[in-house]
Amino acid sequence: MALLQAPLTRGGKSVLLRTVRGCCPMATRAGLGVGAASGILLGFAATTSDRTSDAQQGAAFATGMRAAGPQQAMNVELGVAMSSHLRGHAAGESAAPAGSPLSSAALCCGLIGTGGIVAQAATRRASKPSGRRQGRIVAAAAGVTGNTEGSPRAASPAQLKATGVDAPPRLVTDVNPLEGPEGTYNVGIDFKGWLQSANEEIEDLNLRVQGTLPAWLRGSLVHAGPAKFEFGENEFVDWVDGQAMLYRVRINGDGKAEYRNQWLDTSNHRAHREAGRIAVRETCSRPHLPFIWDRIKYMFEPPNNENGNLHISQFANSRLCSMSVGSALVEFELSGMTTFGKIPFNDVLSDGNILIFHAEPHLDHVTGEWFTCAIQLVIDKENFKLTPEYVVYSIKPDQPKELGAELKRNLITRISTEHPSPVHTIGLTKKYIVMIQIPYPLNWDGMLNAEGRWLLTGEYEGNLNDYNTWEPHRPTLIRLIDRETGEQLPPFETDPFFFFHCINSFEEDNCVILDVVCYNEPPVGFPLRQARSGDVEDWRGGGGEVRRFKMDLASGEITSSGWPNNCFDEPKVNPKVDGIRHKYSFGVIDDNGMLRLTKQDHDTQEVFKWLGQDVSRELPWQPVFIPEPYSEKEDAGVLMSFVRDQPTGDTYCVVINTETMQDVAKIYFPKGHHIPLHGHGTFLQGQF
Repeated sequence: MALLQAPLTRGGKSVLLRTVRGCCPMATRAGLGVGAASGILLGFAATTSDRTSDAQQGAAFATGMRAAGPQQAMNVELGVAMSSHLRGHAAGESAAPAGSPLSSAALCCGLIGTGGIVAQAATRRASKPSGRRQGRIVAAAAGVTGNTEGSPRAASPAQLKATGVDAPPRLVTDVNPLEGPEGTYNVGIDFKGWLQSANEEIEDLNLRVQGTLPAWLRGSLVHAGPAKFEFGENEFVDWVDGQAMLYRVRINGDGKAEYRNQWLDTSNHRAHREAGRIAVRETCSRPHLPFIWDRIKYMFEPPNNENGNLHISQFANSRLCSMSVGSALVEFELSGMTTFGKIPFNDVLSDGNILIFHAEPHLDHVTGEWFTCAIQLVIDKENFKLTPEYVVYSIKPDQPKELGAELKRNLITRISTEHPSPVHTIGLTKKYIVMIQIPYPLNWDGMLNAEGRWLLTGEYEGNLNDYNTWEPHRPTLIRLIDRETGEQLPPFETDPFFFFHCINSFEEDNCVILDVVCYNEPPVGFPLRQARSGDVEDWRGGGGEVRRFKMDLASGEITSSGWPNNCFDEPKVNPKVDGIRHKYSFGVIDDNGMLRLTKQDHDTQEVFKWLGQDVSRELPWQPVFIPEPYSEKEDAGVLMSFVRDQPTGDTYCVVINTETMQDVAKIYFPKGHHIPLHGHGTFLQGQF
């Protein structure tokens, strides 16, 4: 540690070169690349001294390069990049311009330091209220808030606390469903209870069923979700870091329902559990390492990237995987809920370049082909920089069906871009893959700042709010990619919008039609700790506006029409109309602070709500649509959703007839069994 202390003092400049030279053998014994050690040590010296000369930096840089050799040479530049970046911010300087060697190296450092961070374009914590309305999302005002007619609302508990006045007790379930978009907005979601960690794995082979399950509904509903948010005294920074839990509701041939939940058995979870603390990096969290040398060394360890906690999908017509924003594809089998680990790939995308941020996969229900896209960071070793590009690929249905067997991905195309933004979902027509690139690029500056603070202090403050930058001066690009050849049409440019989910896309009259849930800007979100404390008075909604884009393939023109005051998201369509013209979609609306399950008529713009919901206490989430077999009606089927009873914390699964939007059955989980806020799911018809 004495070697580290010298460059960390103002008087340590004279020993800078001696420290770097002396550190190389020690770094080698410690298993840390000497180039990395040289660069990082130089970084600390430069960060703590504003008088370190360019000559001294250059000499130390050259020393590191000579000691490192070609394999570690890039690490030296990474360390210098981090040091210069941190020093520039400390002095109030702007970041290096895009494309410069420093910017490229900083990008590398941000990437390696974050372990392949995947920035889900989920939420952004606004520093000030935006003053904009998004459907029924009403921007918060400072102090007292009110409706459009000027009727004031009492100050929130947080506001009263700031003035020294004791806040009266208020239930977050105190919601009047009759208060529409012009009424007083009340937060109707008990985030504090919903975001507590799960504490048990259970299996119940005879769940209580109220009502009658359809005779054709036989199979397994499978969800994944973040379910453990702390280990020991360490708490994860963001919801997406919560350790993955699998949930399965099985409806057997005799109509009886079973339930089982089980942790996804990953190397990440095992490491945290065995250490009794946060032991490895997650998407937005870093391990608890009290000593700076341990943090320096850890920065250059490859990430595990095993925490598939947000989406369940099936490929090769039989194999299941769980995915997340920062995780590899983790395979598990259905009957015993056994985790097999990362899916092994052997193809052109397995060449060592870093693949981050997969979109939710889109399955062609006719052919069985599985489509997705991701951001790949191609390492340019000669110029010491990374070149970001999108890769669009599929998994063919004829790939091996044996669990754990090696797979080959079908690369459809690569798309170079200077401003890579996460793609949450893609659309699929008979001919095209529809990919939306929003003006929300990855924020390397924010990533690097968070990484630098963790390196220097041991406290990591970065979360998904910091990993992207909203740039509304740029347009949104909608790309059409031929599914077979990879040929790309010129991108269609439209006004900037933010989105999570495509609803559906189809071809008609030499045009491609796309329905998507749009937001004028990224929704306001909260760090995990704040949400778990219940401090969500300024939360404003969970839905956007449905817009239809029409792209003329002959003229290259794009037009759009909106569906105002819709406040809708988590859309599902009948798989039978996926890729062709649809009339209905199903999902969730924010109804004045409370979530409601709905059926949307895209022709008439009518909204039909689940009629049996007790909005004063029941919270549904992440519905799954299951079509009725052999029926030609688009809305013939059921909607299944986990529903939380907020006062008790108990959960049941509702089964709703989607023609009438009346519930036909409720499957009750054991009392006292807690299911946290979870991710997407799927229903596997006839699979147990």
